[in-house]
Amino acid sequence: MQTVTKPTTTGSDPGAILTLPPLPPDLRPFPVPRRRRFLRVSWFFFRVIVHVFIVDILFNRYRLTRWYAQRTGVARYQRMAREFRRLAVRMGGVLIKLGQFLSARADVLPAAITDELAGLQDEVPPAPLPYVLQILIAELGASPERIFARFDPTPVAAASLGQVYYGELRDGRPVAIKIQRPRIDEIVEIDLSAVLWAVRVVKNYPLIRRRADLELLFEEFARVLREELDYVSEAHHALRFRVNFADTPGVYFPKPYPELSTRRVLIMERVDGIKISDYAALDRAGVDRAEVATRLNRAYLKQFFIDGFFHADPHPGNIFVRVEGPPPPQTNGVKPGAPFTLILLDCGMVGHLPPTTMEIMRGGVIGLATNDPERIVEALDRLGMILPGADRRPIIQALQIVLRHTYARSQRELTNIDVEKLFDETEHLVRDLPFQIPQDLIYLGRAISLVSGIVTGLHPDINLFEETQPFAQAMLDRERRNGDWLEEIRREVTALSQVAATLPRQMDAYYKAANRGELQMRVDLSRLERGMKRVERATNRLSGGIIAAALFIGGTLLRINGFADEAFWSWAAAAGVALWTVWPRNDR
Repeated sequence: MQTVTKPTTTGSDPGAILTLPPLPPDLRPFPVPRRRRFLRVSWFFFRVIVHVFIVDILFNRYRLTRWYAQRTGVARYQRMAREFRRLAVRMGGVLIKLGQFLSARADVLPAAITDELAGLQDEVPPAPLPYVLQILIAELGASPERIFARFDPTPVAAASLGQVYYGELRDGRPVAIKIQRPRIDEIVEIDLSAVLWAVRVVKNYPLIRRRADLELLFEEFARVLREELDYVSEAHHALRFRVNFADTPGVYFPKPYPELSTRRVLIMERVDGIKISDYAALDRAGVDRAEVATRLNRAYLKQFFIDGFFHADPHPGNIFVRVEGPPPPQTNGVKPGAPFTLILLDCGMVGHLPPTTMEIMRGGVIGLATNDPERIVEALDRLGMILPGADRRPIIQALQIVLRHTYARSQRELTNIDVEKLFDETEHLVRDLPFQIPQDLIYLGRAISLVSGIVTGLHPDINLFEETQPFAQAMLDRERRNGDWLEEIRREVTALSQVAATLPRQMDAYYKAANRGELQMRVDLSRLERGMKRVERATNRLSGGIIAAALFIGGTLLRINGFADEAFWSWAAAAGVALWTVWPRNDR
């Protein structure tokens, strides 16, 4: 394949025209093996689903095999992560997006797994240059020589949907040129069809079916991903972020040039910096990583709770730190870190939060900062994250226990809490896990989890509760200044007046019923009902196990006595009964 050498300007004339070799005349269409790609992606998800069902669901049901599932969990998932990374690097597309999301979950996933997937932020191989130049020429309607004074043919970054080159416009402005991968829209559709197949299988599991409409979540994911393929929208998103953060020092979004950009080519201001996950480089530059973590966390709190418009793809490959100078001299025995600017790239994937959702979320974060579980549960309920009809009382009790173990602790301390003890204390309260995933919050949850993982990696001792408190206080002060506190008082007074008006009548009815001996006690039988169901399930499984064992032993005796056909059917019946016994049921 013909390569393009690094272009140069001729002579010393600053207006000299850039010359690039022409495209090969026999350039064939970029190959996309549709059927083979679909089968390879589907086969991987199929094997993962079968593995999780057998080892993590069935094995965990029985004491004899539970030790294997629990003891080998990290090693098994590390092997799967390694295999997924190889597949994603080889195939690109949606798999890279999924791997980048998981690699940033340092707050919930073991380092053995996130380390395996971290390479997906850098290992994406670039598409061949002739195909990229073909897209560039088709989109700009002219050869690169007419647009750029310099164009470096070596990509500085290769992502799942596009790759970035450095260049210089004819007026001398240094720019970054983001060009979509060849036929990436077709590749995305193939991958989405494979993921949809997996979603339609997994959604039938009862615990998942009750808590999320996976197909609706998938449709939201697919919609945003297709929007990310439109670089014109990405340019407008970047302009909006620049307006929102114009008065926020230390956070910067590069300037796009919409007049030069198209749907598949984005030209923007060139910026340089240190990748936020390159801890060694940050330390060498004298940057205080704790300050980086704090600034990133506060930048996203602003987006979530004030702007209602947030950068939804904050994986480490999209966040850089630009050092602005050497560290200042030490004062009062404290050595400050070097001044820096936080730079956020790739504004294609964004999320929008309506004012009502932001108001509810503000109430939730205030409840978290003030250790108020009732306010947190109220916010979760109003956001639609609690199943309709669920009893909020045990959820509040469980949250009280969780906050007792976690409140005001650093991220490092949180990784060392006794999870098994915590689960034992809360299992009887939220055994049915009465939570669901609303469709419109999928990218909010993704962004929160990604930022949490990055912040934890930067500064394991950060205390997110302490970080949230001043922000929550600022929101309370803002609400008071806006007069919202008057509305809150009005609601409270109205509620109290209604109680006061009905209280005498209720007390009179209570005493009359007591004198007549008609007081009734209401008993919540839900816990007893769940216990009876568990006993019933255990009895059914015991009976099924006895029947399966009897059929198996009978088949063995038939085989010993020469009745091979009868033995086969006896063993088949034993297998059927055993499968019926262990099959999960939605009878909780």
